[in-house]
Amino acid sequence: MTEVAGTTRDLLTETLELDGIPITLVDTAGIRSAGDAIEAEGVSRARGALEVARVVMLVLDQSRPLEDQDAALLSDTQSTDRVVVVNKIDLPAAWSDLGTDSGVDAGSVVRISLVDDEHNALTRVSRAVSRALLAGEDLRDPPAITNLRHIDLLERARGALTRAASAADTLAPEELVLADLAEAQQSLGAVTGQRTPDDVLNRIFSEFCIGK
Repeated sequence: MTEVAGTTRDLLTETLELDGIPITLVDTAGIRSAGDAIEAEGVSRARGALEVARVVMLVLDQSRPLEDQDAALLSDTQSTDRVVVVNKIDLPAAWSDLGTDSGVDAGSVVRISLVDDEHNALTRVSRAVSRALLAGEDLRDPPAITNLRHIDLLERARGALTRAASAADTLAPEELVLADLAEAQQSLGAVTGQRTPDDVLNRIFSEFCIGK
């Protein structure tokens, strides 16, 4: 609390999941020339968040002329993955072009009106952020299987499925195809725990301490 009237200068955060990606949204004070010590602290915190952000979202009001500070922000974030949200397109436009110096890729611009269609606007902004997060990254999880027995079972399942496919291609008797499919199913079931063959039980009792 301070004796200076005005809005909060704190960083407001919210954690959510976007297209399967856990993210933390950080809402900052506007980055501009500070009029007092409190606003200066808010701007300082905003710049700190800007430096570590994975994706930056700039929201510009199209109903008001662009200011020098807007141009500076566009220039400062050129090397950062970003989404430029042009808001209030339902009102008469004070500008239509961000200019070549802004370095803004047309694909990163989302033009919205929360008055005309709030749900669609927020959906398009979310998708733009998701695209920016995924750009150039491979987010597929690495194989989580490190158990040697599971690896062996999966190799057996793959071999059985390969044989089944080959048998089907050569019009082999159905019994042969079904036998290979059954073998694959048994191996996969042993991995998922749906089937527990006697040899698995024997290994559990031999390798682990089981209370009696």
